[in-house]
Amino acid sequence: MPRVRTRIAKGLSLKRRGAPSAVGLPSDAADLAEIRLRLEGIVAAAMDAIISVDGAQRIILFNPAAERMFGWRADEAIGQDLSRLIPERYRQAHAEHIGAFLSAGMTNREMRSSEAAAAPRAVIGLRANGEEFPMEASISQVEVGGAKFATVMLRDISVRIADEEARDLLAREVDHRAKNVLSVVQALVNLTRASSKEEFVAAVQARVSALARSHSLLAKNRWGGADLRQLLVDETAPYLQPGQVRLTGGTVLLRASAVESVGLVIHELATNAVKYGALSVAQGHVDICVDVLAGNELELRWSESGGPAPRAPDSKGFGFTLIERLVTGQQGGKLEISWPIQGLHLVMILPPTAHRPGDIESGAVIRTPPALRVGEARRVLLVEDEPIVAMELGDQLAALGWDVAGPAATIEEAKQLLDTGPLPDIAILNVNLRGRLVYPIADRLRASGVALVFCTGYEQVDLKYRDCPIIRKPVKFELLDAQLRQLSPPRLTRVTDRRS
Repeated sequence: MPRVRTRIAKGLSLKRRGAPSAVGLPSDAADLAEIRLRLEGIVAAAMDAIISVDGAQRIILFNPAAERMFGWRADEAIGQDLSRLIPERYRQAHAEHIGAFLSAGMTNREMRSSEAAAAPRAVIGLRANGEEFPMEASISQVEVGGAKFATVMLRDISVRIADEEARDLLAREVDHRAKNVLSVVQALVNLTRASSKEEFVAAVQARVSALARSHSLLAKNRWGGADLRQLLVDETAPYLQPGQVRLTGGTVLLRASAVESVGLVIHELATNAVKYGALSVAQGHVDICVDVLAGNELELRWSESGGPAPRAPDSKGFGFTLIERLVTGQQGGKLEISWPIQGLHLVMILPPTAHRPGDIESGAVIRTPPALRVGEARRVLLVEDEPIVAMELGDQLAALGWDVAGPAATIEEAKQLLDTGPLPDIAILNVNLRGRLVYPIADRLRASGVALVFCTGYEQVDLKYRDCPIIRKPVKFELLDAQLRQLSPPRLTRVTDRRS
């Protein structure tokens, strides 16, 4: 690495020989030379580019950081006009700016560019390869022996601006997606029909939960799509006895644009099967076959059997109208629905743009957890800080037969419930309680042998709880109920001492 060159120090005298010295100032030329070497070392090691120019704006100092930033060696840059580091369209204005700065006698100031809308405080630099990039710049000057010299300190902020632009893009995308989701929810609310308020609330809640599950899958894949098999599992699991749904065919990754639609279609089919079809009885079955056709179209077959004798509806309800519009309207696919004696049969064909086919697997069976055995305790501690969500969770769990303790909105309230009441068999925990993480309560509960279920909007929980079930918000209560029922209360391992 070449030694940093500078002419600024020439003729600079910190102290004349024989004059009274201030404390700490050098007393001879050797000390002055040592300080010069130290200063040169500091300039050479600086992370920011440091460039000095004389009154004619010729470069007299070009430190290693400037070499890395601009792509010129120091011996190539020194003696050249500073303008070679500036895009041509800015050179005249930039030269006038530095000239005015030197003439005005100012000691230092920040430099700015009239362009760089993304970073209005930036100056545009030019690398040796012709690439333009934004910089933060400040300029200072010193007069030595009647001659003025300017020193510019520069920092490349291209990465920072790229990060800021990415954050802005993400914020706009989140805003866009949120508005789209709210629009879909609003439409579902307005279009849903029911014979009672309770039926209406249940239908809307179930459809919103189906949307939430689709979005959770998309979020896990960074909005690049979702596994169709997992979508089928998520949408059917809450309703089934083991082995009631058999899935065969290929492993297919749905594109992001199709996940929401297919999720709602499967939800409507599963809900209809539970109310009127094969899943309304223990001996009923649903066979789902996924296949990629010769033209790269995606085919999904839904075939019910073993349930009540089907009957074609006199008129289309909202569920089948929604399915038809999602498949043929939104996705540009094809749809066939029939009611043979065995049960409802649906064929959905989506265009190639809806998926990316993967490796073929077959013979998969969707399984559900076993039911709660008679005699098992059903006391549930609910820890949730959002009042409306806590109220809804408590009411729904009570309606499903659970003995609910709480809700506790803070860690202190949860501790008080544990100190004063009987130990719960299961705890449902929100992760973030008004800015504090719930893990101290989770630690205490786990030490006491209490089974834990995290009910949260987060995609992950602390690694030491990765074995615990996670229910995503908004909550689908049938799924939560099924998850609670599969957790067997570990009574024999309970710790009786509740002191924290």
